Amino acid sequence: MIRDSLTILVVDDMKFSCEFIRRALKKEGYSSVDVVNSAPEALIRLEEHPVDVVLADWLMPEMDGLELSRKIRQLDEENHHYTGIVLLTAKDDISSIRTAFEEGVDDYIVKPPNQVELAARIYSAGRVATMQNDLLISTQTLHKLFETKCTVDRITGLSRLEGTVNRLADFLSQTHSRGGATCCAILKITDIEKVGATYGQKVQDQIMDSISTRICRHVRPMDLVGHAKADEFLIAMYNDNTDNARCRNFKRILHDINRRAYKTTSGFITIHCAMAMSITHKDDQEQDVKDLITITREKLHQSIETGFEEVAT
Repeated sequence: MIRDSLTILVVDDMKFSCEFIRRALKKEGYSSVDVVNSAPEALIRLEEHPVDVVLADWLMPEMDGLELSRKIRQLDEENHHYTGIVLLTAKDDISSIRTAFEEGVDDYIVKPPNQVELAARIYSAGRVATMQNDLLISTQTLHKLFETKCTVDRITGLSRLEGTVNRLADFLSQTHSRGGATCCAILKITDIEKVGATYGQKVQDQIMDSISTRICRHVRPMDLVGHAKADEFLIAMYNDNTDNARCRNFKRILHDINRRAYKTTSGFITIHCAMAMSITHKDDQEQDVKDLITITREKLHQSIETGFEEVAT
C-alpha cells in the first residue's frame, strides 16, 4: 500500500484543526486529503465518494464522532465497502475507548496529535481498509462465479433452469428412441410476488421451499423437478408405458399445492398455483426442449387468463 494512493477525509468543526491535519498529512506524503466541517456533510460526501480512511473529531455539534462512526458502518454495509475510522479525542479513559471500538472505530489519537504518530495511525487504518476491501472484492467475485456455475437453487434445493433443461432433453431423447411418453408440466405461483411485497423475501423463500417439498412428495426418484423461474417449477416424467402418462398425476400435485395454507414466520398464508402439461410420444413430431416448454407455457398462460382451476392440457 502506497501512502499517495490512500484517500482520506478529515471531519472537524474547527477549521483551523482541519487545516493543521491536512498540512501535516501532506508533509508525510498523503496527497489525497479532503476536509469537511460537520458530520452530516461528511456523510453526504461519503455517499457520493467512499474513501479509505475517515479521521473525525469525537466531540462535534449536531452529530459526534461515535454517531458518525455508526452511520459510516451502515453506509459500508450498503455499499459493500470498508472505511478505516480514526477518532481524534481528548478522552483517554478505558471506558470511553472501549465504547469507541465497540461502535466500529478502528483507532484513536489523543489530542493534540503528533505529526509522526498521526501519519502512522492513518497508515495503519488505511492498511486495514485496503485488506478488507480486497477481501470484499474477492468474495463478490467468487459469489458471482458460484451463482454462474451452480446448477442448484439455494432456496428449494432443486435443479435450476440449465440443469432442468438438460435432463428434460434426456427424457425426450429416450422417448423418441425407445418409445413411451414424456410428460412436461409447468406449475406457476400466480401470487408469489404479492406475497413477497406484503411479507418480505424471507417469507417468500419459506413458501417456495414448502412448495418444492409438496411437489417432491408426489414424484418418483427418477422424475424431474426443477425451479425453472422465480415463480415457476418444471416437472417432467418419462414413462416407457404410455398408459402411465396421465394427467391425473399432475392433478394430485396441483390439488395438494393449493388446498392447504403454508406455515411461515408471518403465520399461515394461502397461495394459488396454476398448472399446464404437455405429453410427447415416440410417433409425435420430434420437438426440442425449448419448443416443448414454450408450448406448455402458452397453455399455462391461457389457463391463468381464463381462471381455469384444473391442469391445462
